[in-house]
Amino acid sequence: MIPRTARPRRTALPRCPWLPAAPRAAWDIAVAEDDPAAGTRLGSLLKRAGYRVVLYSKPSDFLSALVRSRFSAAFIELRLPGMDGKDVIRVLRANEESRRMILIAVSLKAGCHPAPVDAFNAGADEYFPAPADPELVLVRLKSLLRRRLASPRREEPLTLGELTVLPDERECRLSGRADKEHGSTARSPASSSARGRSLRLTRLEFDLLVYFLRQRNRILTRGNMLKALWRADPPTGTGIVDKHVENLRRKLGAFGGRIETVIKLGYVLKG
Repeated sequence: MIPRTARPRRTALPRCPWLPAAPRAAWDIAVAEDDPAAGTRLGSLLKRAGYRVVLYSKPSDFLSALVRSRFSAAFIELRLPGMDGKDVIRVLRANEESRRMILIAVSLKAGCHPAPVDAFNAGADEYFPAPADPELVLVRLKSLLRRRLASPRREEPLTLGELTVLPDERECRLSGRADKEHGSTARSPASSSARGRSLRLTRLEFDLLVYFLRQRNRILTRGNMLKALWRADPPTGTGIVDKHVENLRRKLGAFGGRIETVIKLGYVLKG
């Protein structure tokens, strides 16, 4: 019998014990950060965790690269020169090719940090101010990527009267019949088609509408809405809820009258 030759054992590269490993198939991550030191620190952290990283110091270079490159996620500094990071996020969310990319807003520079709500309003999936906890950054990134990879079952359309909402496509439409019945002349942001008016809602407005539809005829307190949609505690102020409900009502036109105010409590969508 010929003896088998023992295979040499591979030696793994040393890595921090708490570092969450990247998925088996490496992900491409973009980092848009004009501060060289901050960009290098974040890039090194991601590379040590097994991700492929490309750094961009200018928002224009990052947006141009999307023509030929595809990224699973992007870390975007909110205070970029030339083009605000929030505007970069809005552009990516409006583009069909990049709207499903995981967008993580960061504020890694010293000084006053933008309000987290501004990042989420723009369409960010997550926000980290400096100093960001490295372990938390990697755990949240891995969680977001895993969720995106899971490819969950497509959600059924949500309908109420003349309103139809497609959660997966993030589309919201009001039937043309509704406009005629209600005699709506409001110029809410929308585009017309044979399927009715397509409303242009911000990310938070869309999420707010879906939240109402899934809990129609139930009284929703401002505090619960703040926790569910802004992931914030009531002490941060509930006025922002009122502002977004007002904007949503205006864009929905006559249909917005279904969202009724419950004095001292919150709101209810009648349906």
